[in-house]
Amino acid sequence: MEQNYLTEAQIAEITDLATLFFTPKEIAVMLELDWNKFKFQVELPDSDAYKAFYSGRLQSEVDLRKSIIKLAKSGSSPAQTMALDLFNASKIKMIDK
Repeated sequence: MEQNYLTEAQIAEITDLATLFFTPKEIAVMLELDWNKFKFQVELPDSDAYKAFYSGRLQSEVDLRKSIIKLAKSGSSPAQTMALDLFNASKIKMIDK
């Protein structure tokens, strides 16, 4: 199965939709992609589909974390709790790296 079959426009759209936390199946439906082919591709770390999807999701996570940290530093109690949860989760991830 060809590894990088997507157009540049499709890659950009996948990244954009992933930033909004759409699932691979939802993205395939919206972009009218063959689900089985896209599902296979989004699981291959070297494919354009994988890179576009995870780049988008991770960029949104970066943006959210920045917002949480900013609010926590300015005194928001809920944001401070969320920031502490993120910190503790990252410590666990570092152990399992």
